[in-house]
Amino acid sequence: MPFPITYLLDQPAPSETFIRRELEQLRRRNWPVFTRFLKGGHDPLKHAVLSCPEGFRWRFFKAISRRIIEEIPRSPTLAARILKRLPQAAYLVKKTSDADCRLLHAQFAGLTADLVAIAARTLGLPWTCAVHAQDVFTAKPGVLYRRLRTAARIVACSQQAAESVSAAGIPKEKVVVIRHGLPLNDFAFDTIQPDGLVLFVGRLEPKKGIDLLLQACSLLLKRGLHFTCVIAGDGPSLNDLKQLSNKLELTDTVVFIGWQSQEETRSHIMDASVLVLPSRRLGNGDRDGIANVLVEAMALGTPVLTTTASAAPEVITDQVNGLLVPPDDPVVLADALAKALTSKELLLRLAKAGRLTVEKHFDGSKNIEDLETFFKQAVTPSP
Repeated sequence: MPFPITYLLDQPAPSETFIRRELEQLRRRNWPVFTRFLKGGHDPLKHAVLSCPEGFRWRFFKAISRRIIEEIPRSPTLAARILKRLPQAAYLVKKTSDADCRLLHAQFAGLTADLVAIAARTLGLPWTCAVHAQDVFTAKPGVLYRRLRTAARIVACSQQAAESVSAAGIPKEKVVVIRHGLPLNDFAFDTIQPDGLVLFVGRLEPKKGIDLLLQACSLLLKRGLHFTCVIAGDGPSLNDLKQLSNKLELTDTVVFIGWQSQEETRSHIMDASVLVLPSRRLGNGDRDGIANVLVEAMALGTPVLTTTASAAPEVITDQVNGLLVPPDDPVVLADALAKALTSKELLLRLAKAGRLTVEKHFDGSKNIEDLETFFKQAVTPSP
């Protein structure tokens, strides 16, 4: 039976369509879900420490004191960040209490998890956390353990993310993998394979490896291939990437079209011959999980080319349902792109297998049932 849940997110993010879809599905299935934000949105949590209901104030003081005292000798900076958000934690207690929620759920293992843990201890409620990629791949194990150790359960969207949580000392039985599902009825499969259009969609940042794609495009032009490469997205690397494109004399081949809406992105994917995500692993461990744009492309019938640096190999097998190459190797990336751009037979085979993969692992109507079970088990006392 559905019950009230409070979700806590850092801020609304247009790129996090997977969270929006999850919330929409839960509400359609009659789950009373209350979404709270630390910043942004129409009603972010107020900085109002006295908003904590009087009956919970002593327990709130104990919960926040325990967390701060635990963190100060190990990570004074994090302790200060938590302390700064103390008034919002108090307001979270109020809003959760007012809604008579039975469970608190944090999206990402960051400050959202810290505040949810404090609010849950104050209210005597269980709490859960959804972990994704950067939040666990770049976190120090000690911080991750202290952050998540009181969670009733943890849901990860990839096996790599789940293993990072377990490696930090969280019992494996607490962690479950549930993929981000797609509403497959909204992603009509199309076997038409357009000619000569390479597409990248995502945030323009170093871990995405877009510089490698530009280098690969330069190599392909020197080999005499004719194609267009569309870069859809925005981010801190935009100017550097444009400069690199100019340096490589790609101005007639590579087009930067900026951030696109969900509908525009879907249209660009359907028009592409192949979607490329040349991810790399950064020095701090940051990398992609199973990027949602890969799954969307596979659902629509657009073959994908990505690297082994991310969690994508958990569901993509080279030459079977996609193309996989090692990271940071523009020559190998160019070879794989050339193969994709010159073989309609290969593209069609990859497209059909890709759709079957999505239907098996990323069907939103099935995955949401797993999430419902996850929440129900979180509020059920262990025997």
